[in-house]
Amino acid sequence: MASADTRYPILVDTDTLIAVANSSLWTRITSHVGLTTTNVCKQELNRHVENTRETAPEGSRPYRLHYGSRTALDALEDDETPLTQVTSVPRPHGADAGEESLRQEVVQNPETIDYVVLMDAAGRRSIRRAVDDQDGDIRVVTPPFLFYILYDNELISRREFCEACGELLEREGWTGYSAVKAAWEGIPIDCSDILDDRLLP
Repeated sequence: MASADTRYPILVDTDTLIAVANSSLWTRITSHVGLTTTNVCKQELNRHVENTRETAPEGSRPYRLHYGSRTALDALEDDETPLTQVTSVPRPHGADAGEESLRQEVVQNPETIDYVVLMDAAGRRSIRRAVDDQDGDIRVVTPPFLFYILYDNELISRREFCEACGELLEREGWTGYSAVKAAWEGIPIDCSDILDDRLLP
């Protein structure tokens, strides 16, 4: 983790960290893209590691939660990795605590944030309302947008981008119509020659 008082302008939730940490592009993201999460999301990552087994069947949800969380936590502990955490005050509780901690951060420190990244539709709506209430220009996007940042900065090819997006959607089970549509929102790249139609908007 970079210095404790460093804030990067891309705020990410627990599910985003897990999904991207399980991807083939994680090392490139942690080398080139500065991310910030919250102490609440870090606690959720720790809980996932404690509540799932290393021996879970490869590819299963418990397996993804365990190894994705562990990979993200390792990055948070590494001083060389541009991944930091901020402390949520007051500390939210409950099933949506991680998302609520992002919303709180948007309300309390909007000037430090350019993007908020999360997959949950209700969470995105809630954060967009918070942004609109402040007349802010923070963009609320889904996890594949982090791959788009790599592509837009010429750090990966279009094929690598498309394949990583398809793999992420498949692996996380985000293959329903609404999830796929949301995943591609704000990404101006045509992957129709690379990916199956059901993974495209």
